[in-house]
Amino acid sequence: MPIPKTRAELLEQLQSTFGKLRNELDGGESGLGSFLCVDSWTVKDLLAVRVWWTENVVAWIETGRRGETPVTPAVGYKWRETPRLNADVVKAARRESYQSVRRRLDDGFTQLMNLIDELSDSELLEVGTFPWAGKYPIARWISINTVRQYTTARTFIRRAVREHNR
Repeated sequence: MPIPKTRAELLEQLQSTFGKLRNELDGGESGLGSFLCVDSWTVKDLLAVRVWWTENVVAWIETGRRGETPVTPAVGYKWRETPRLNADVVKAARRESYQSVRRRLDDGFTQLMNLIDELSDSELLEVGTFPWAGKYPIARWISINTVRQYTTARTFIRRAVREHNR
């Protein structure tokens, strides 16, 4: 999916990809959260990672709006260490229930949509509004950390369901 160039494109991509992911999850079988999905990750693990990225892109933007510089991707991690970060997110979510992860997924999406509504077009679409974002507009950060994540999650979940039903 291309990086959105307008607010309307971003909102359409978010609503479409999240809606498809939600439909996939809502239509899923009993026990879907425990289906193996990606390597040793379950569907719940995969969703915990997607939730983390959604929650954190919101936190980064909110930090930037306060005039502060967020630590990206997270304290103690460099961008090239995202596999380790994702593995640590999965470990941290082990005790959390699938239902809790699903609620956080929905809540994170709602928070993101509310944040986008609060952002002006210049904050959302122009380079340089948030120095921490470098040479990219915030819309790109949102897209990469949510739209693409929701799309790949849906693909992995569909494959897990097919494998489970063989």
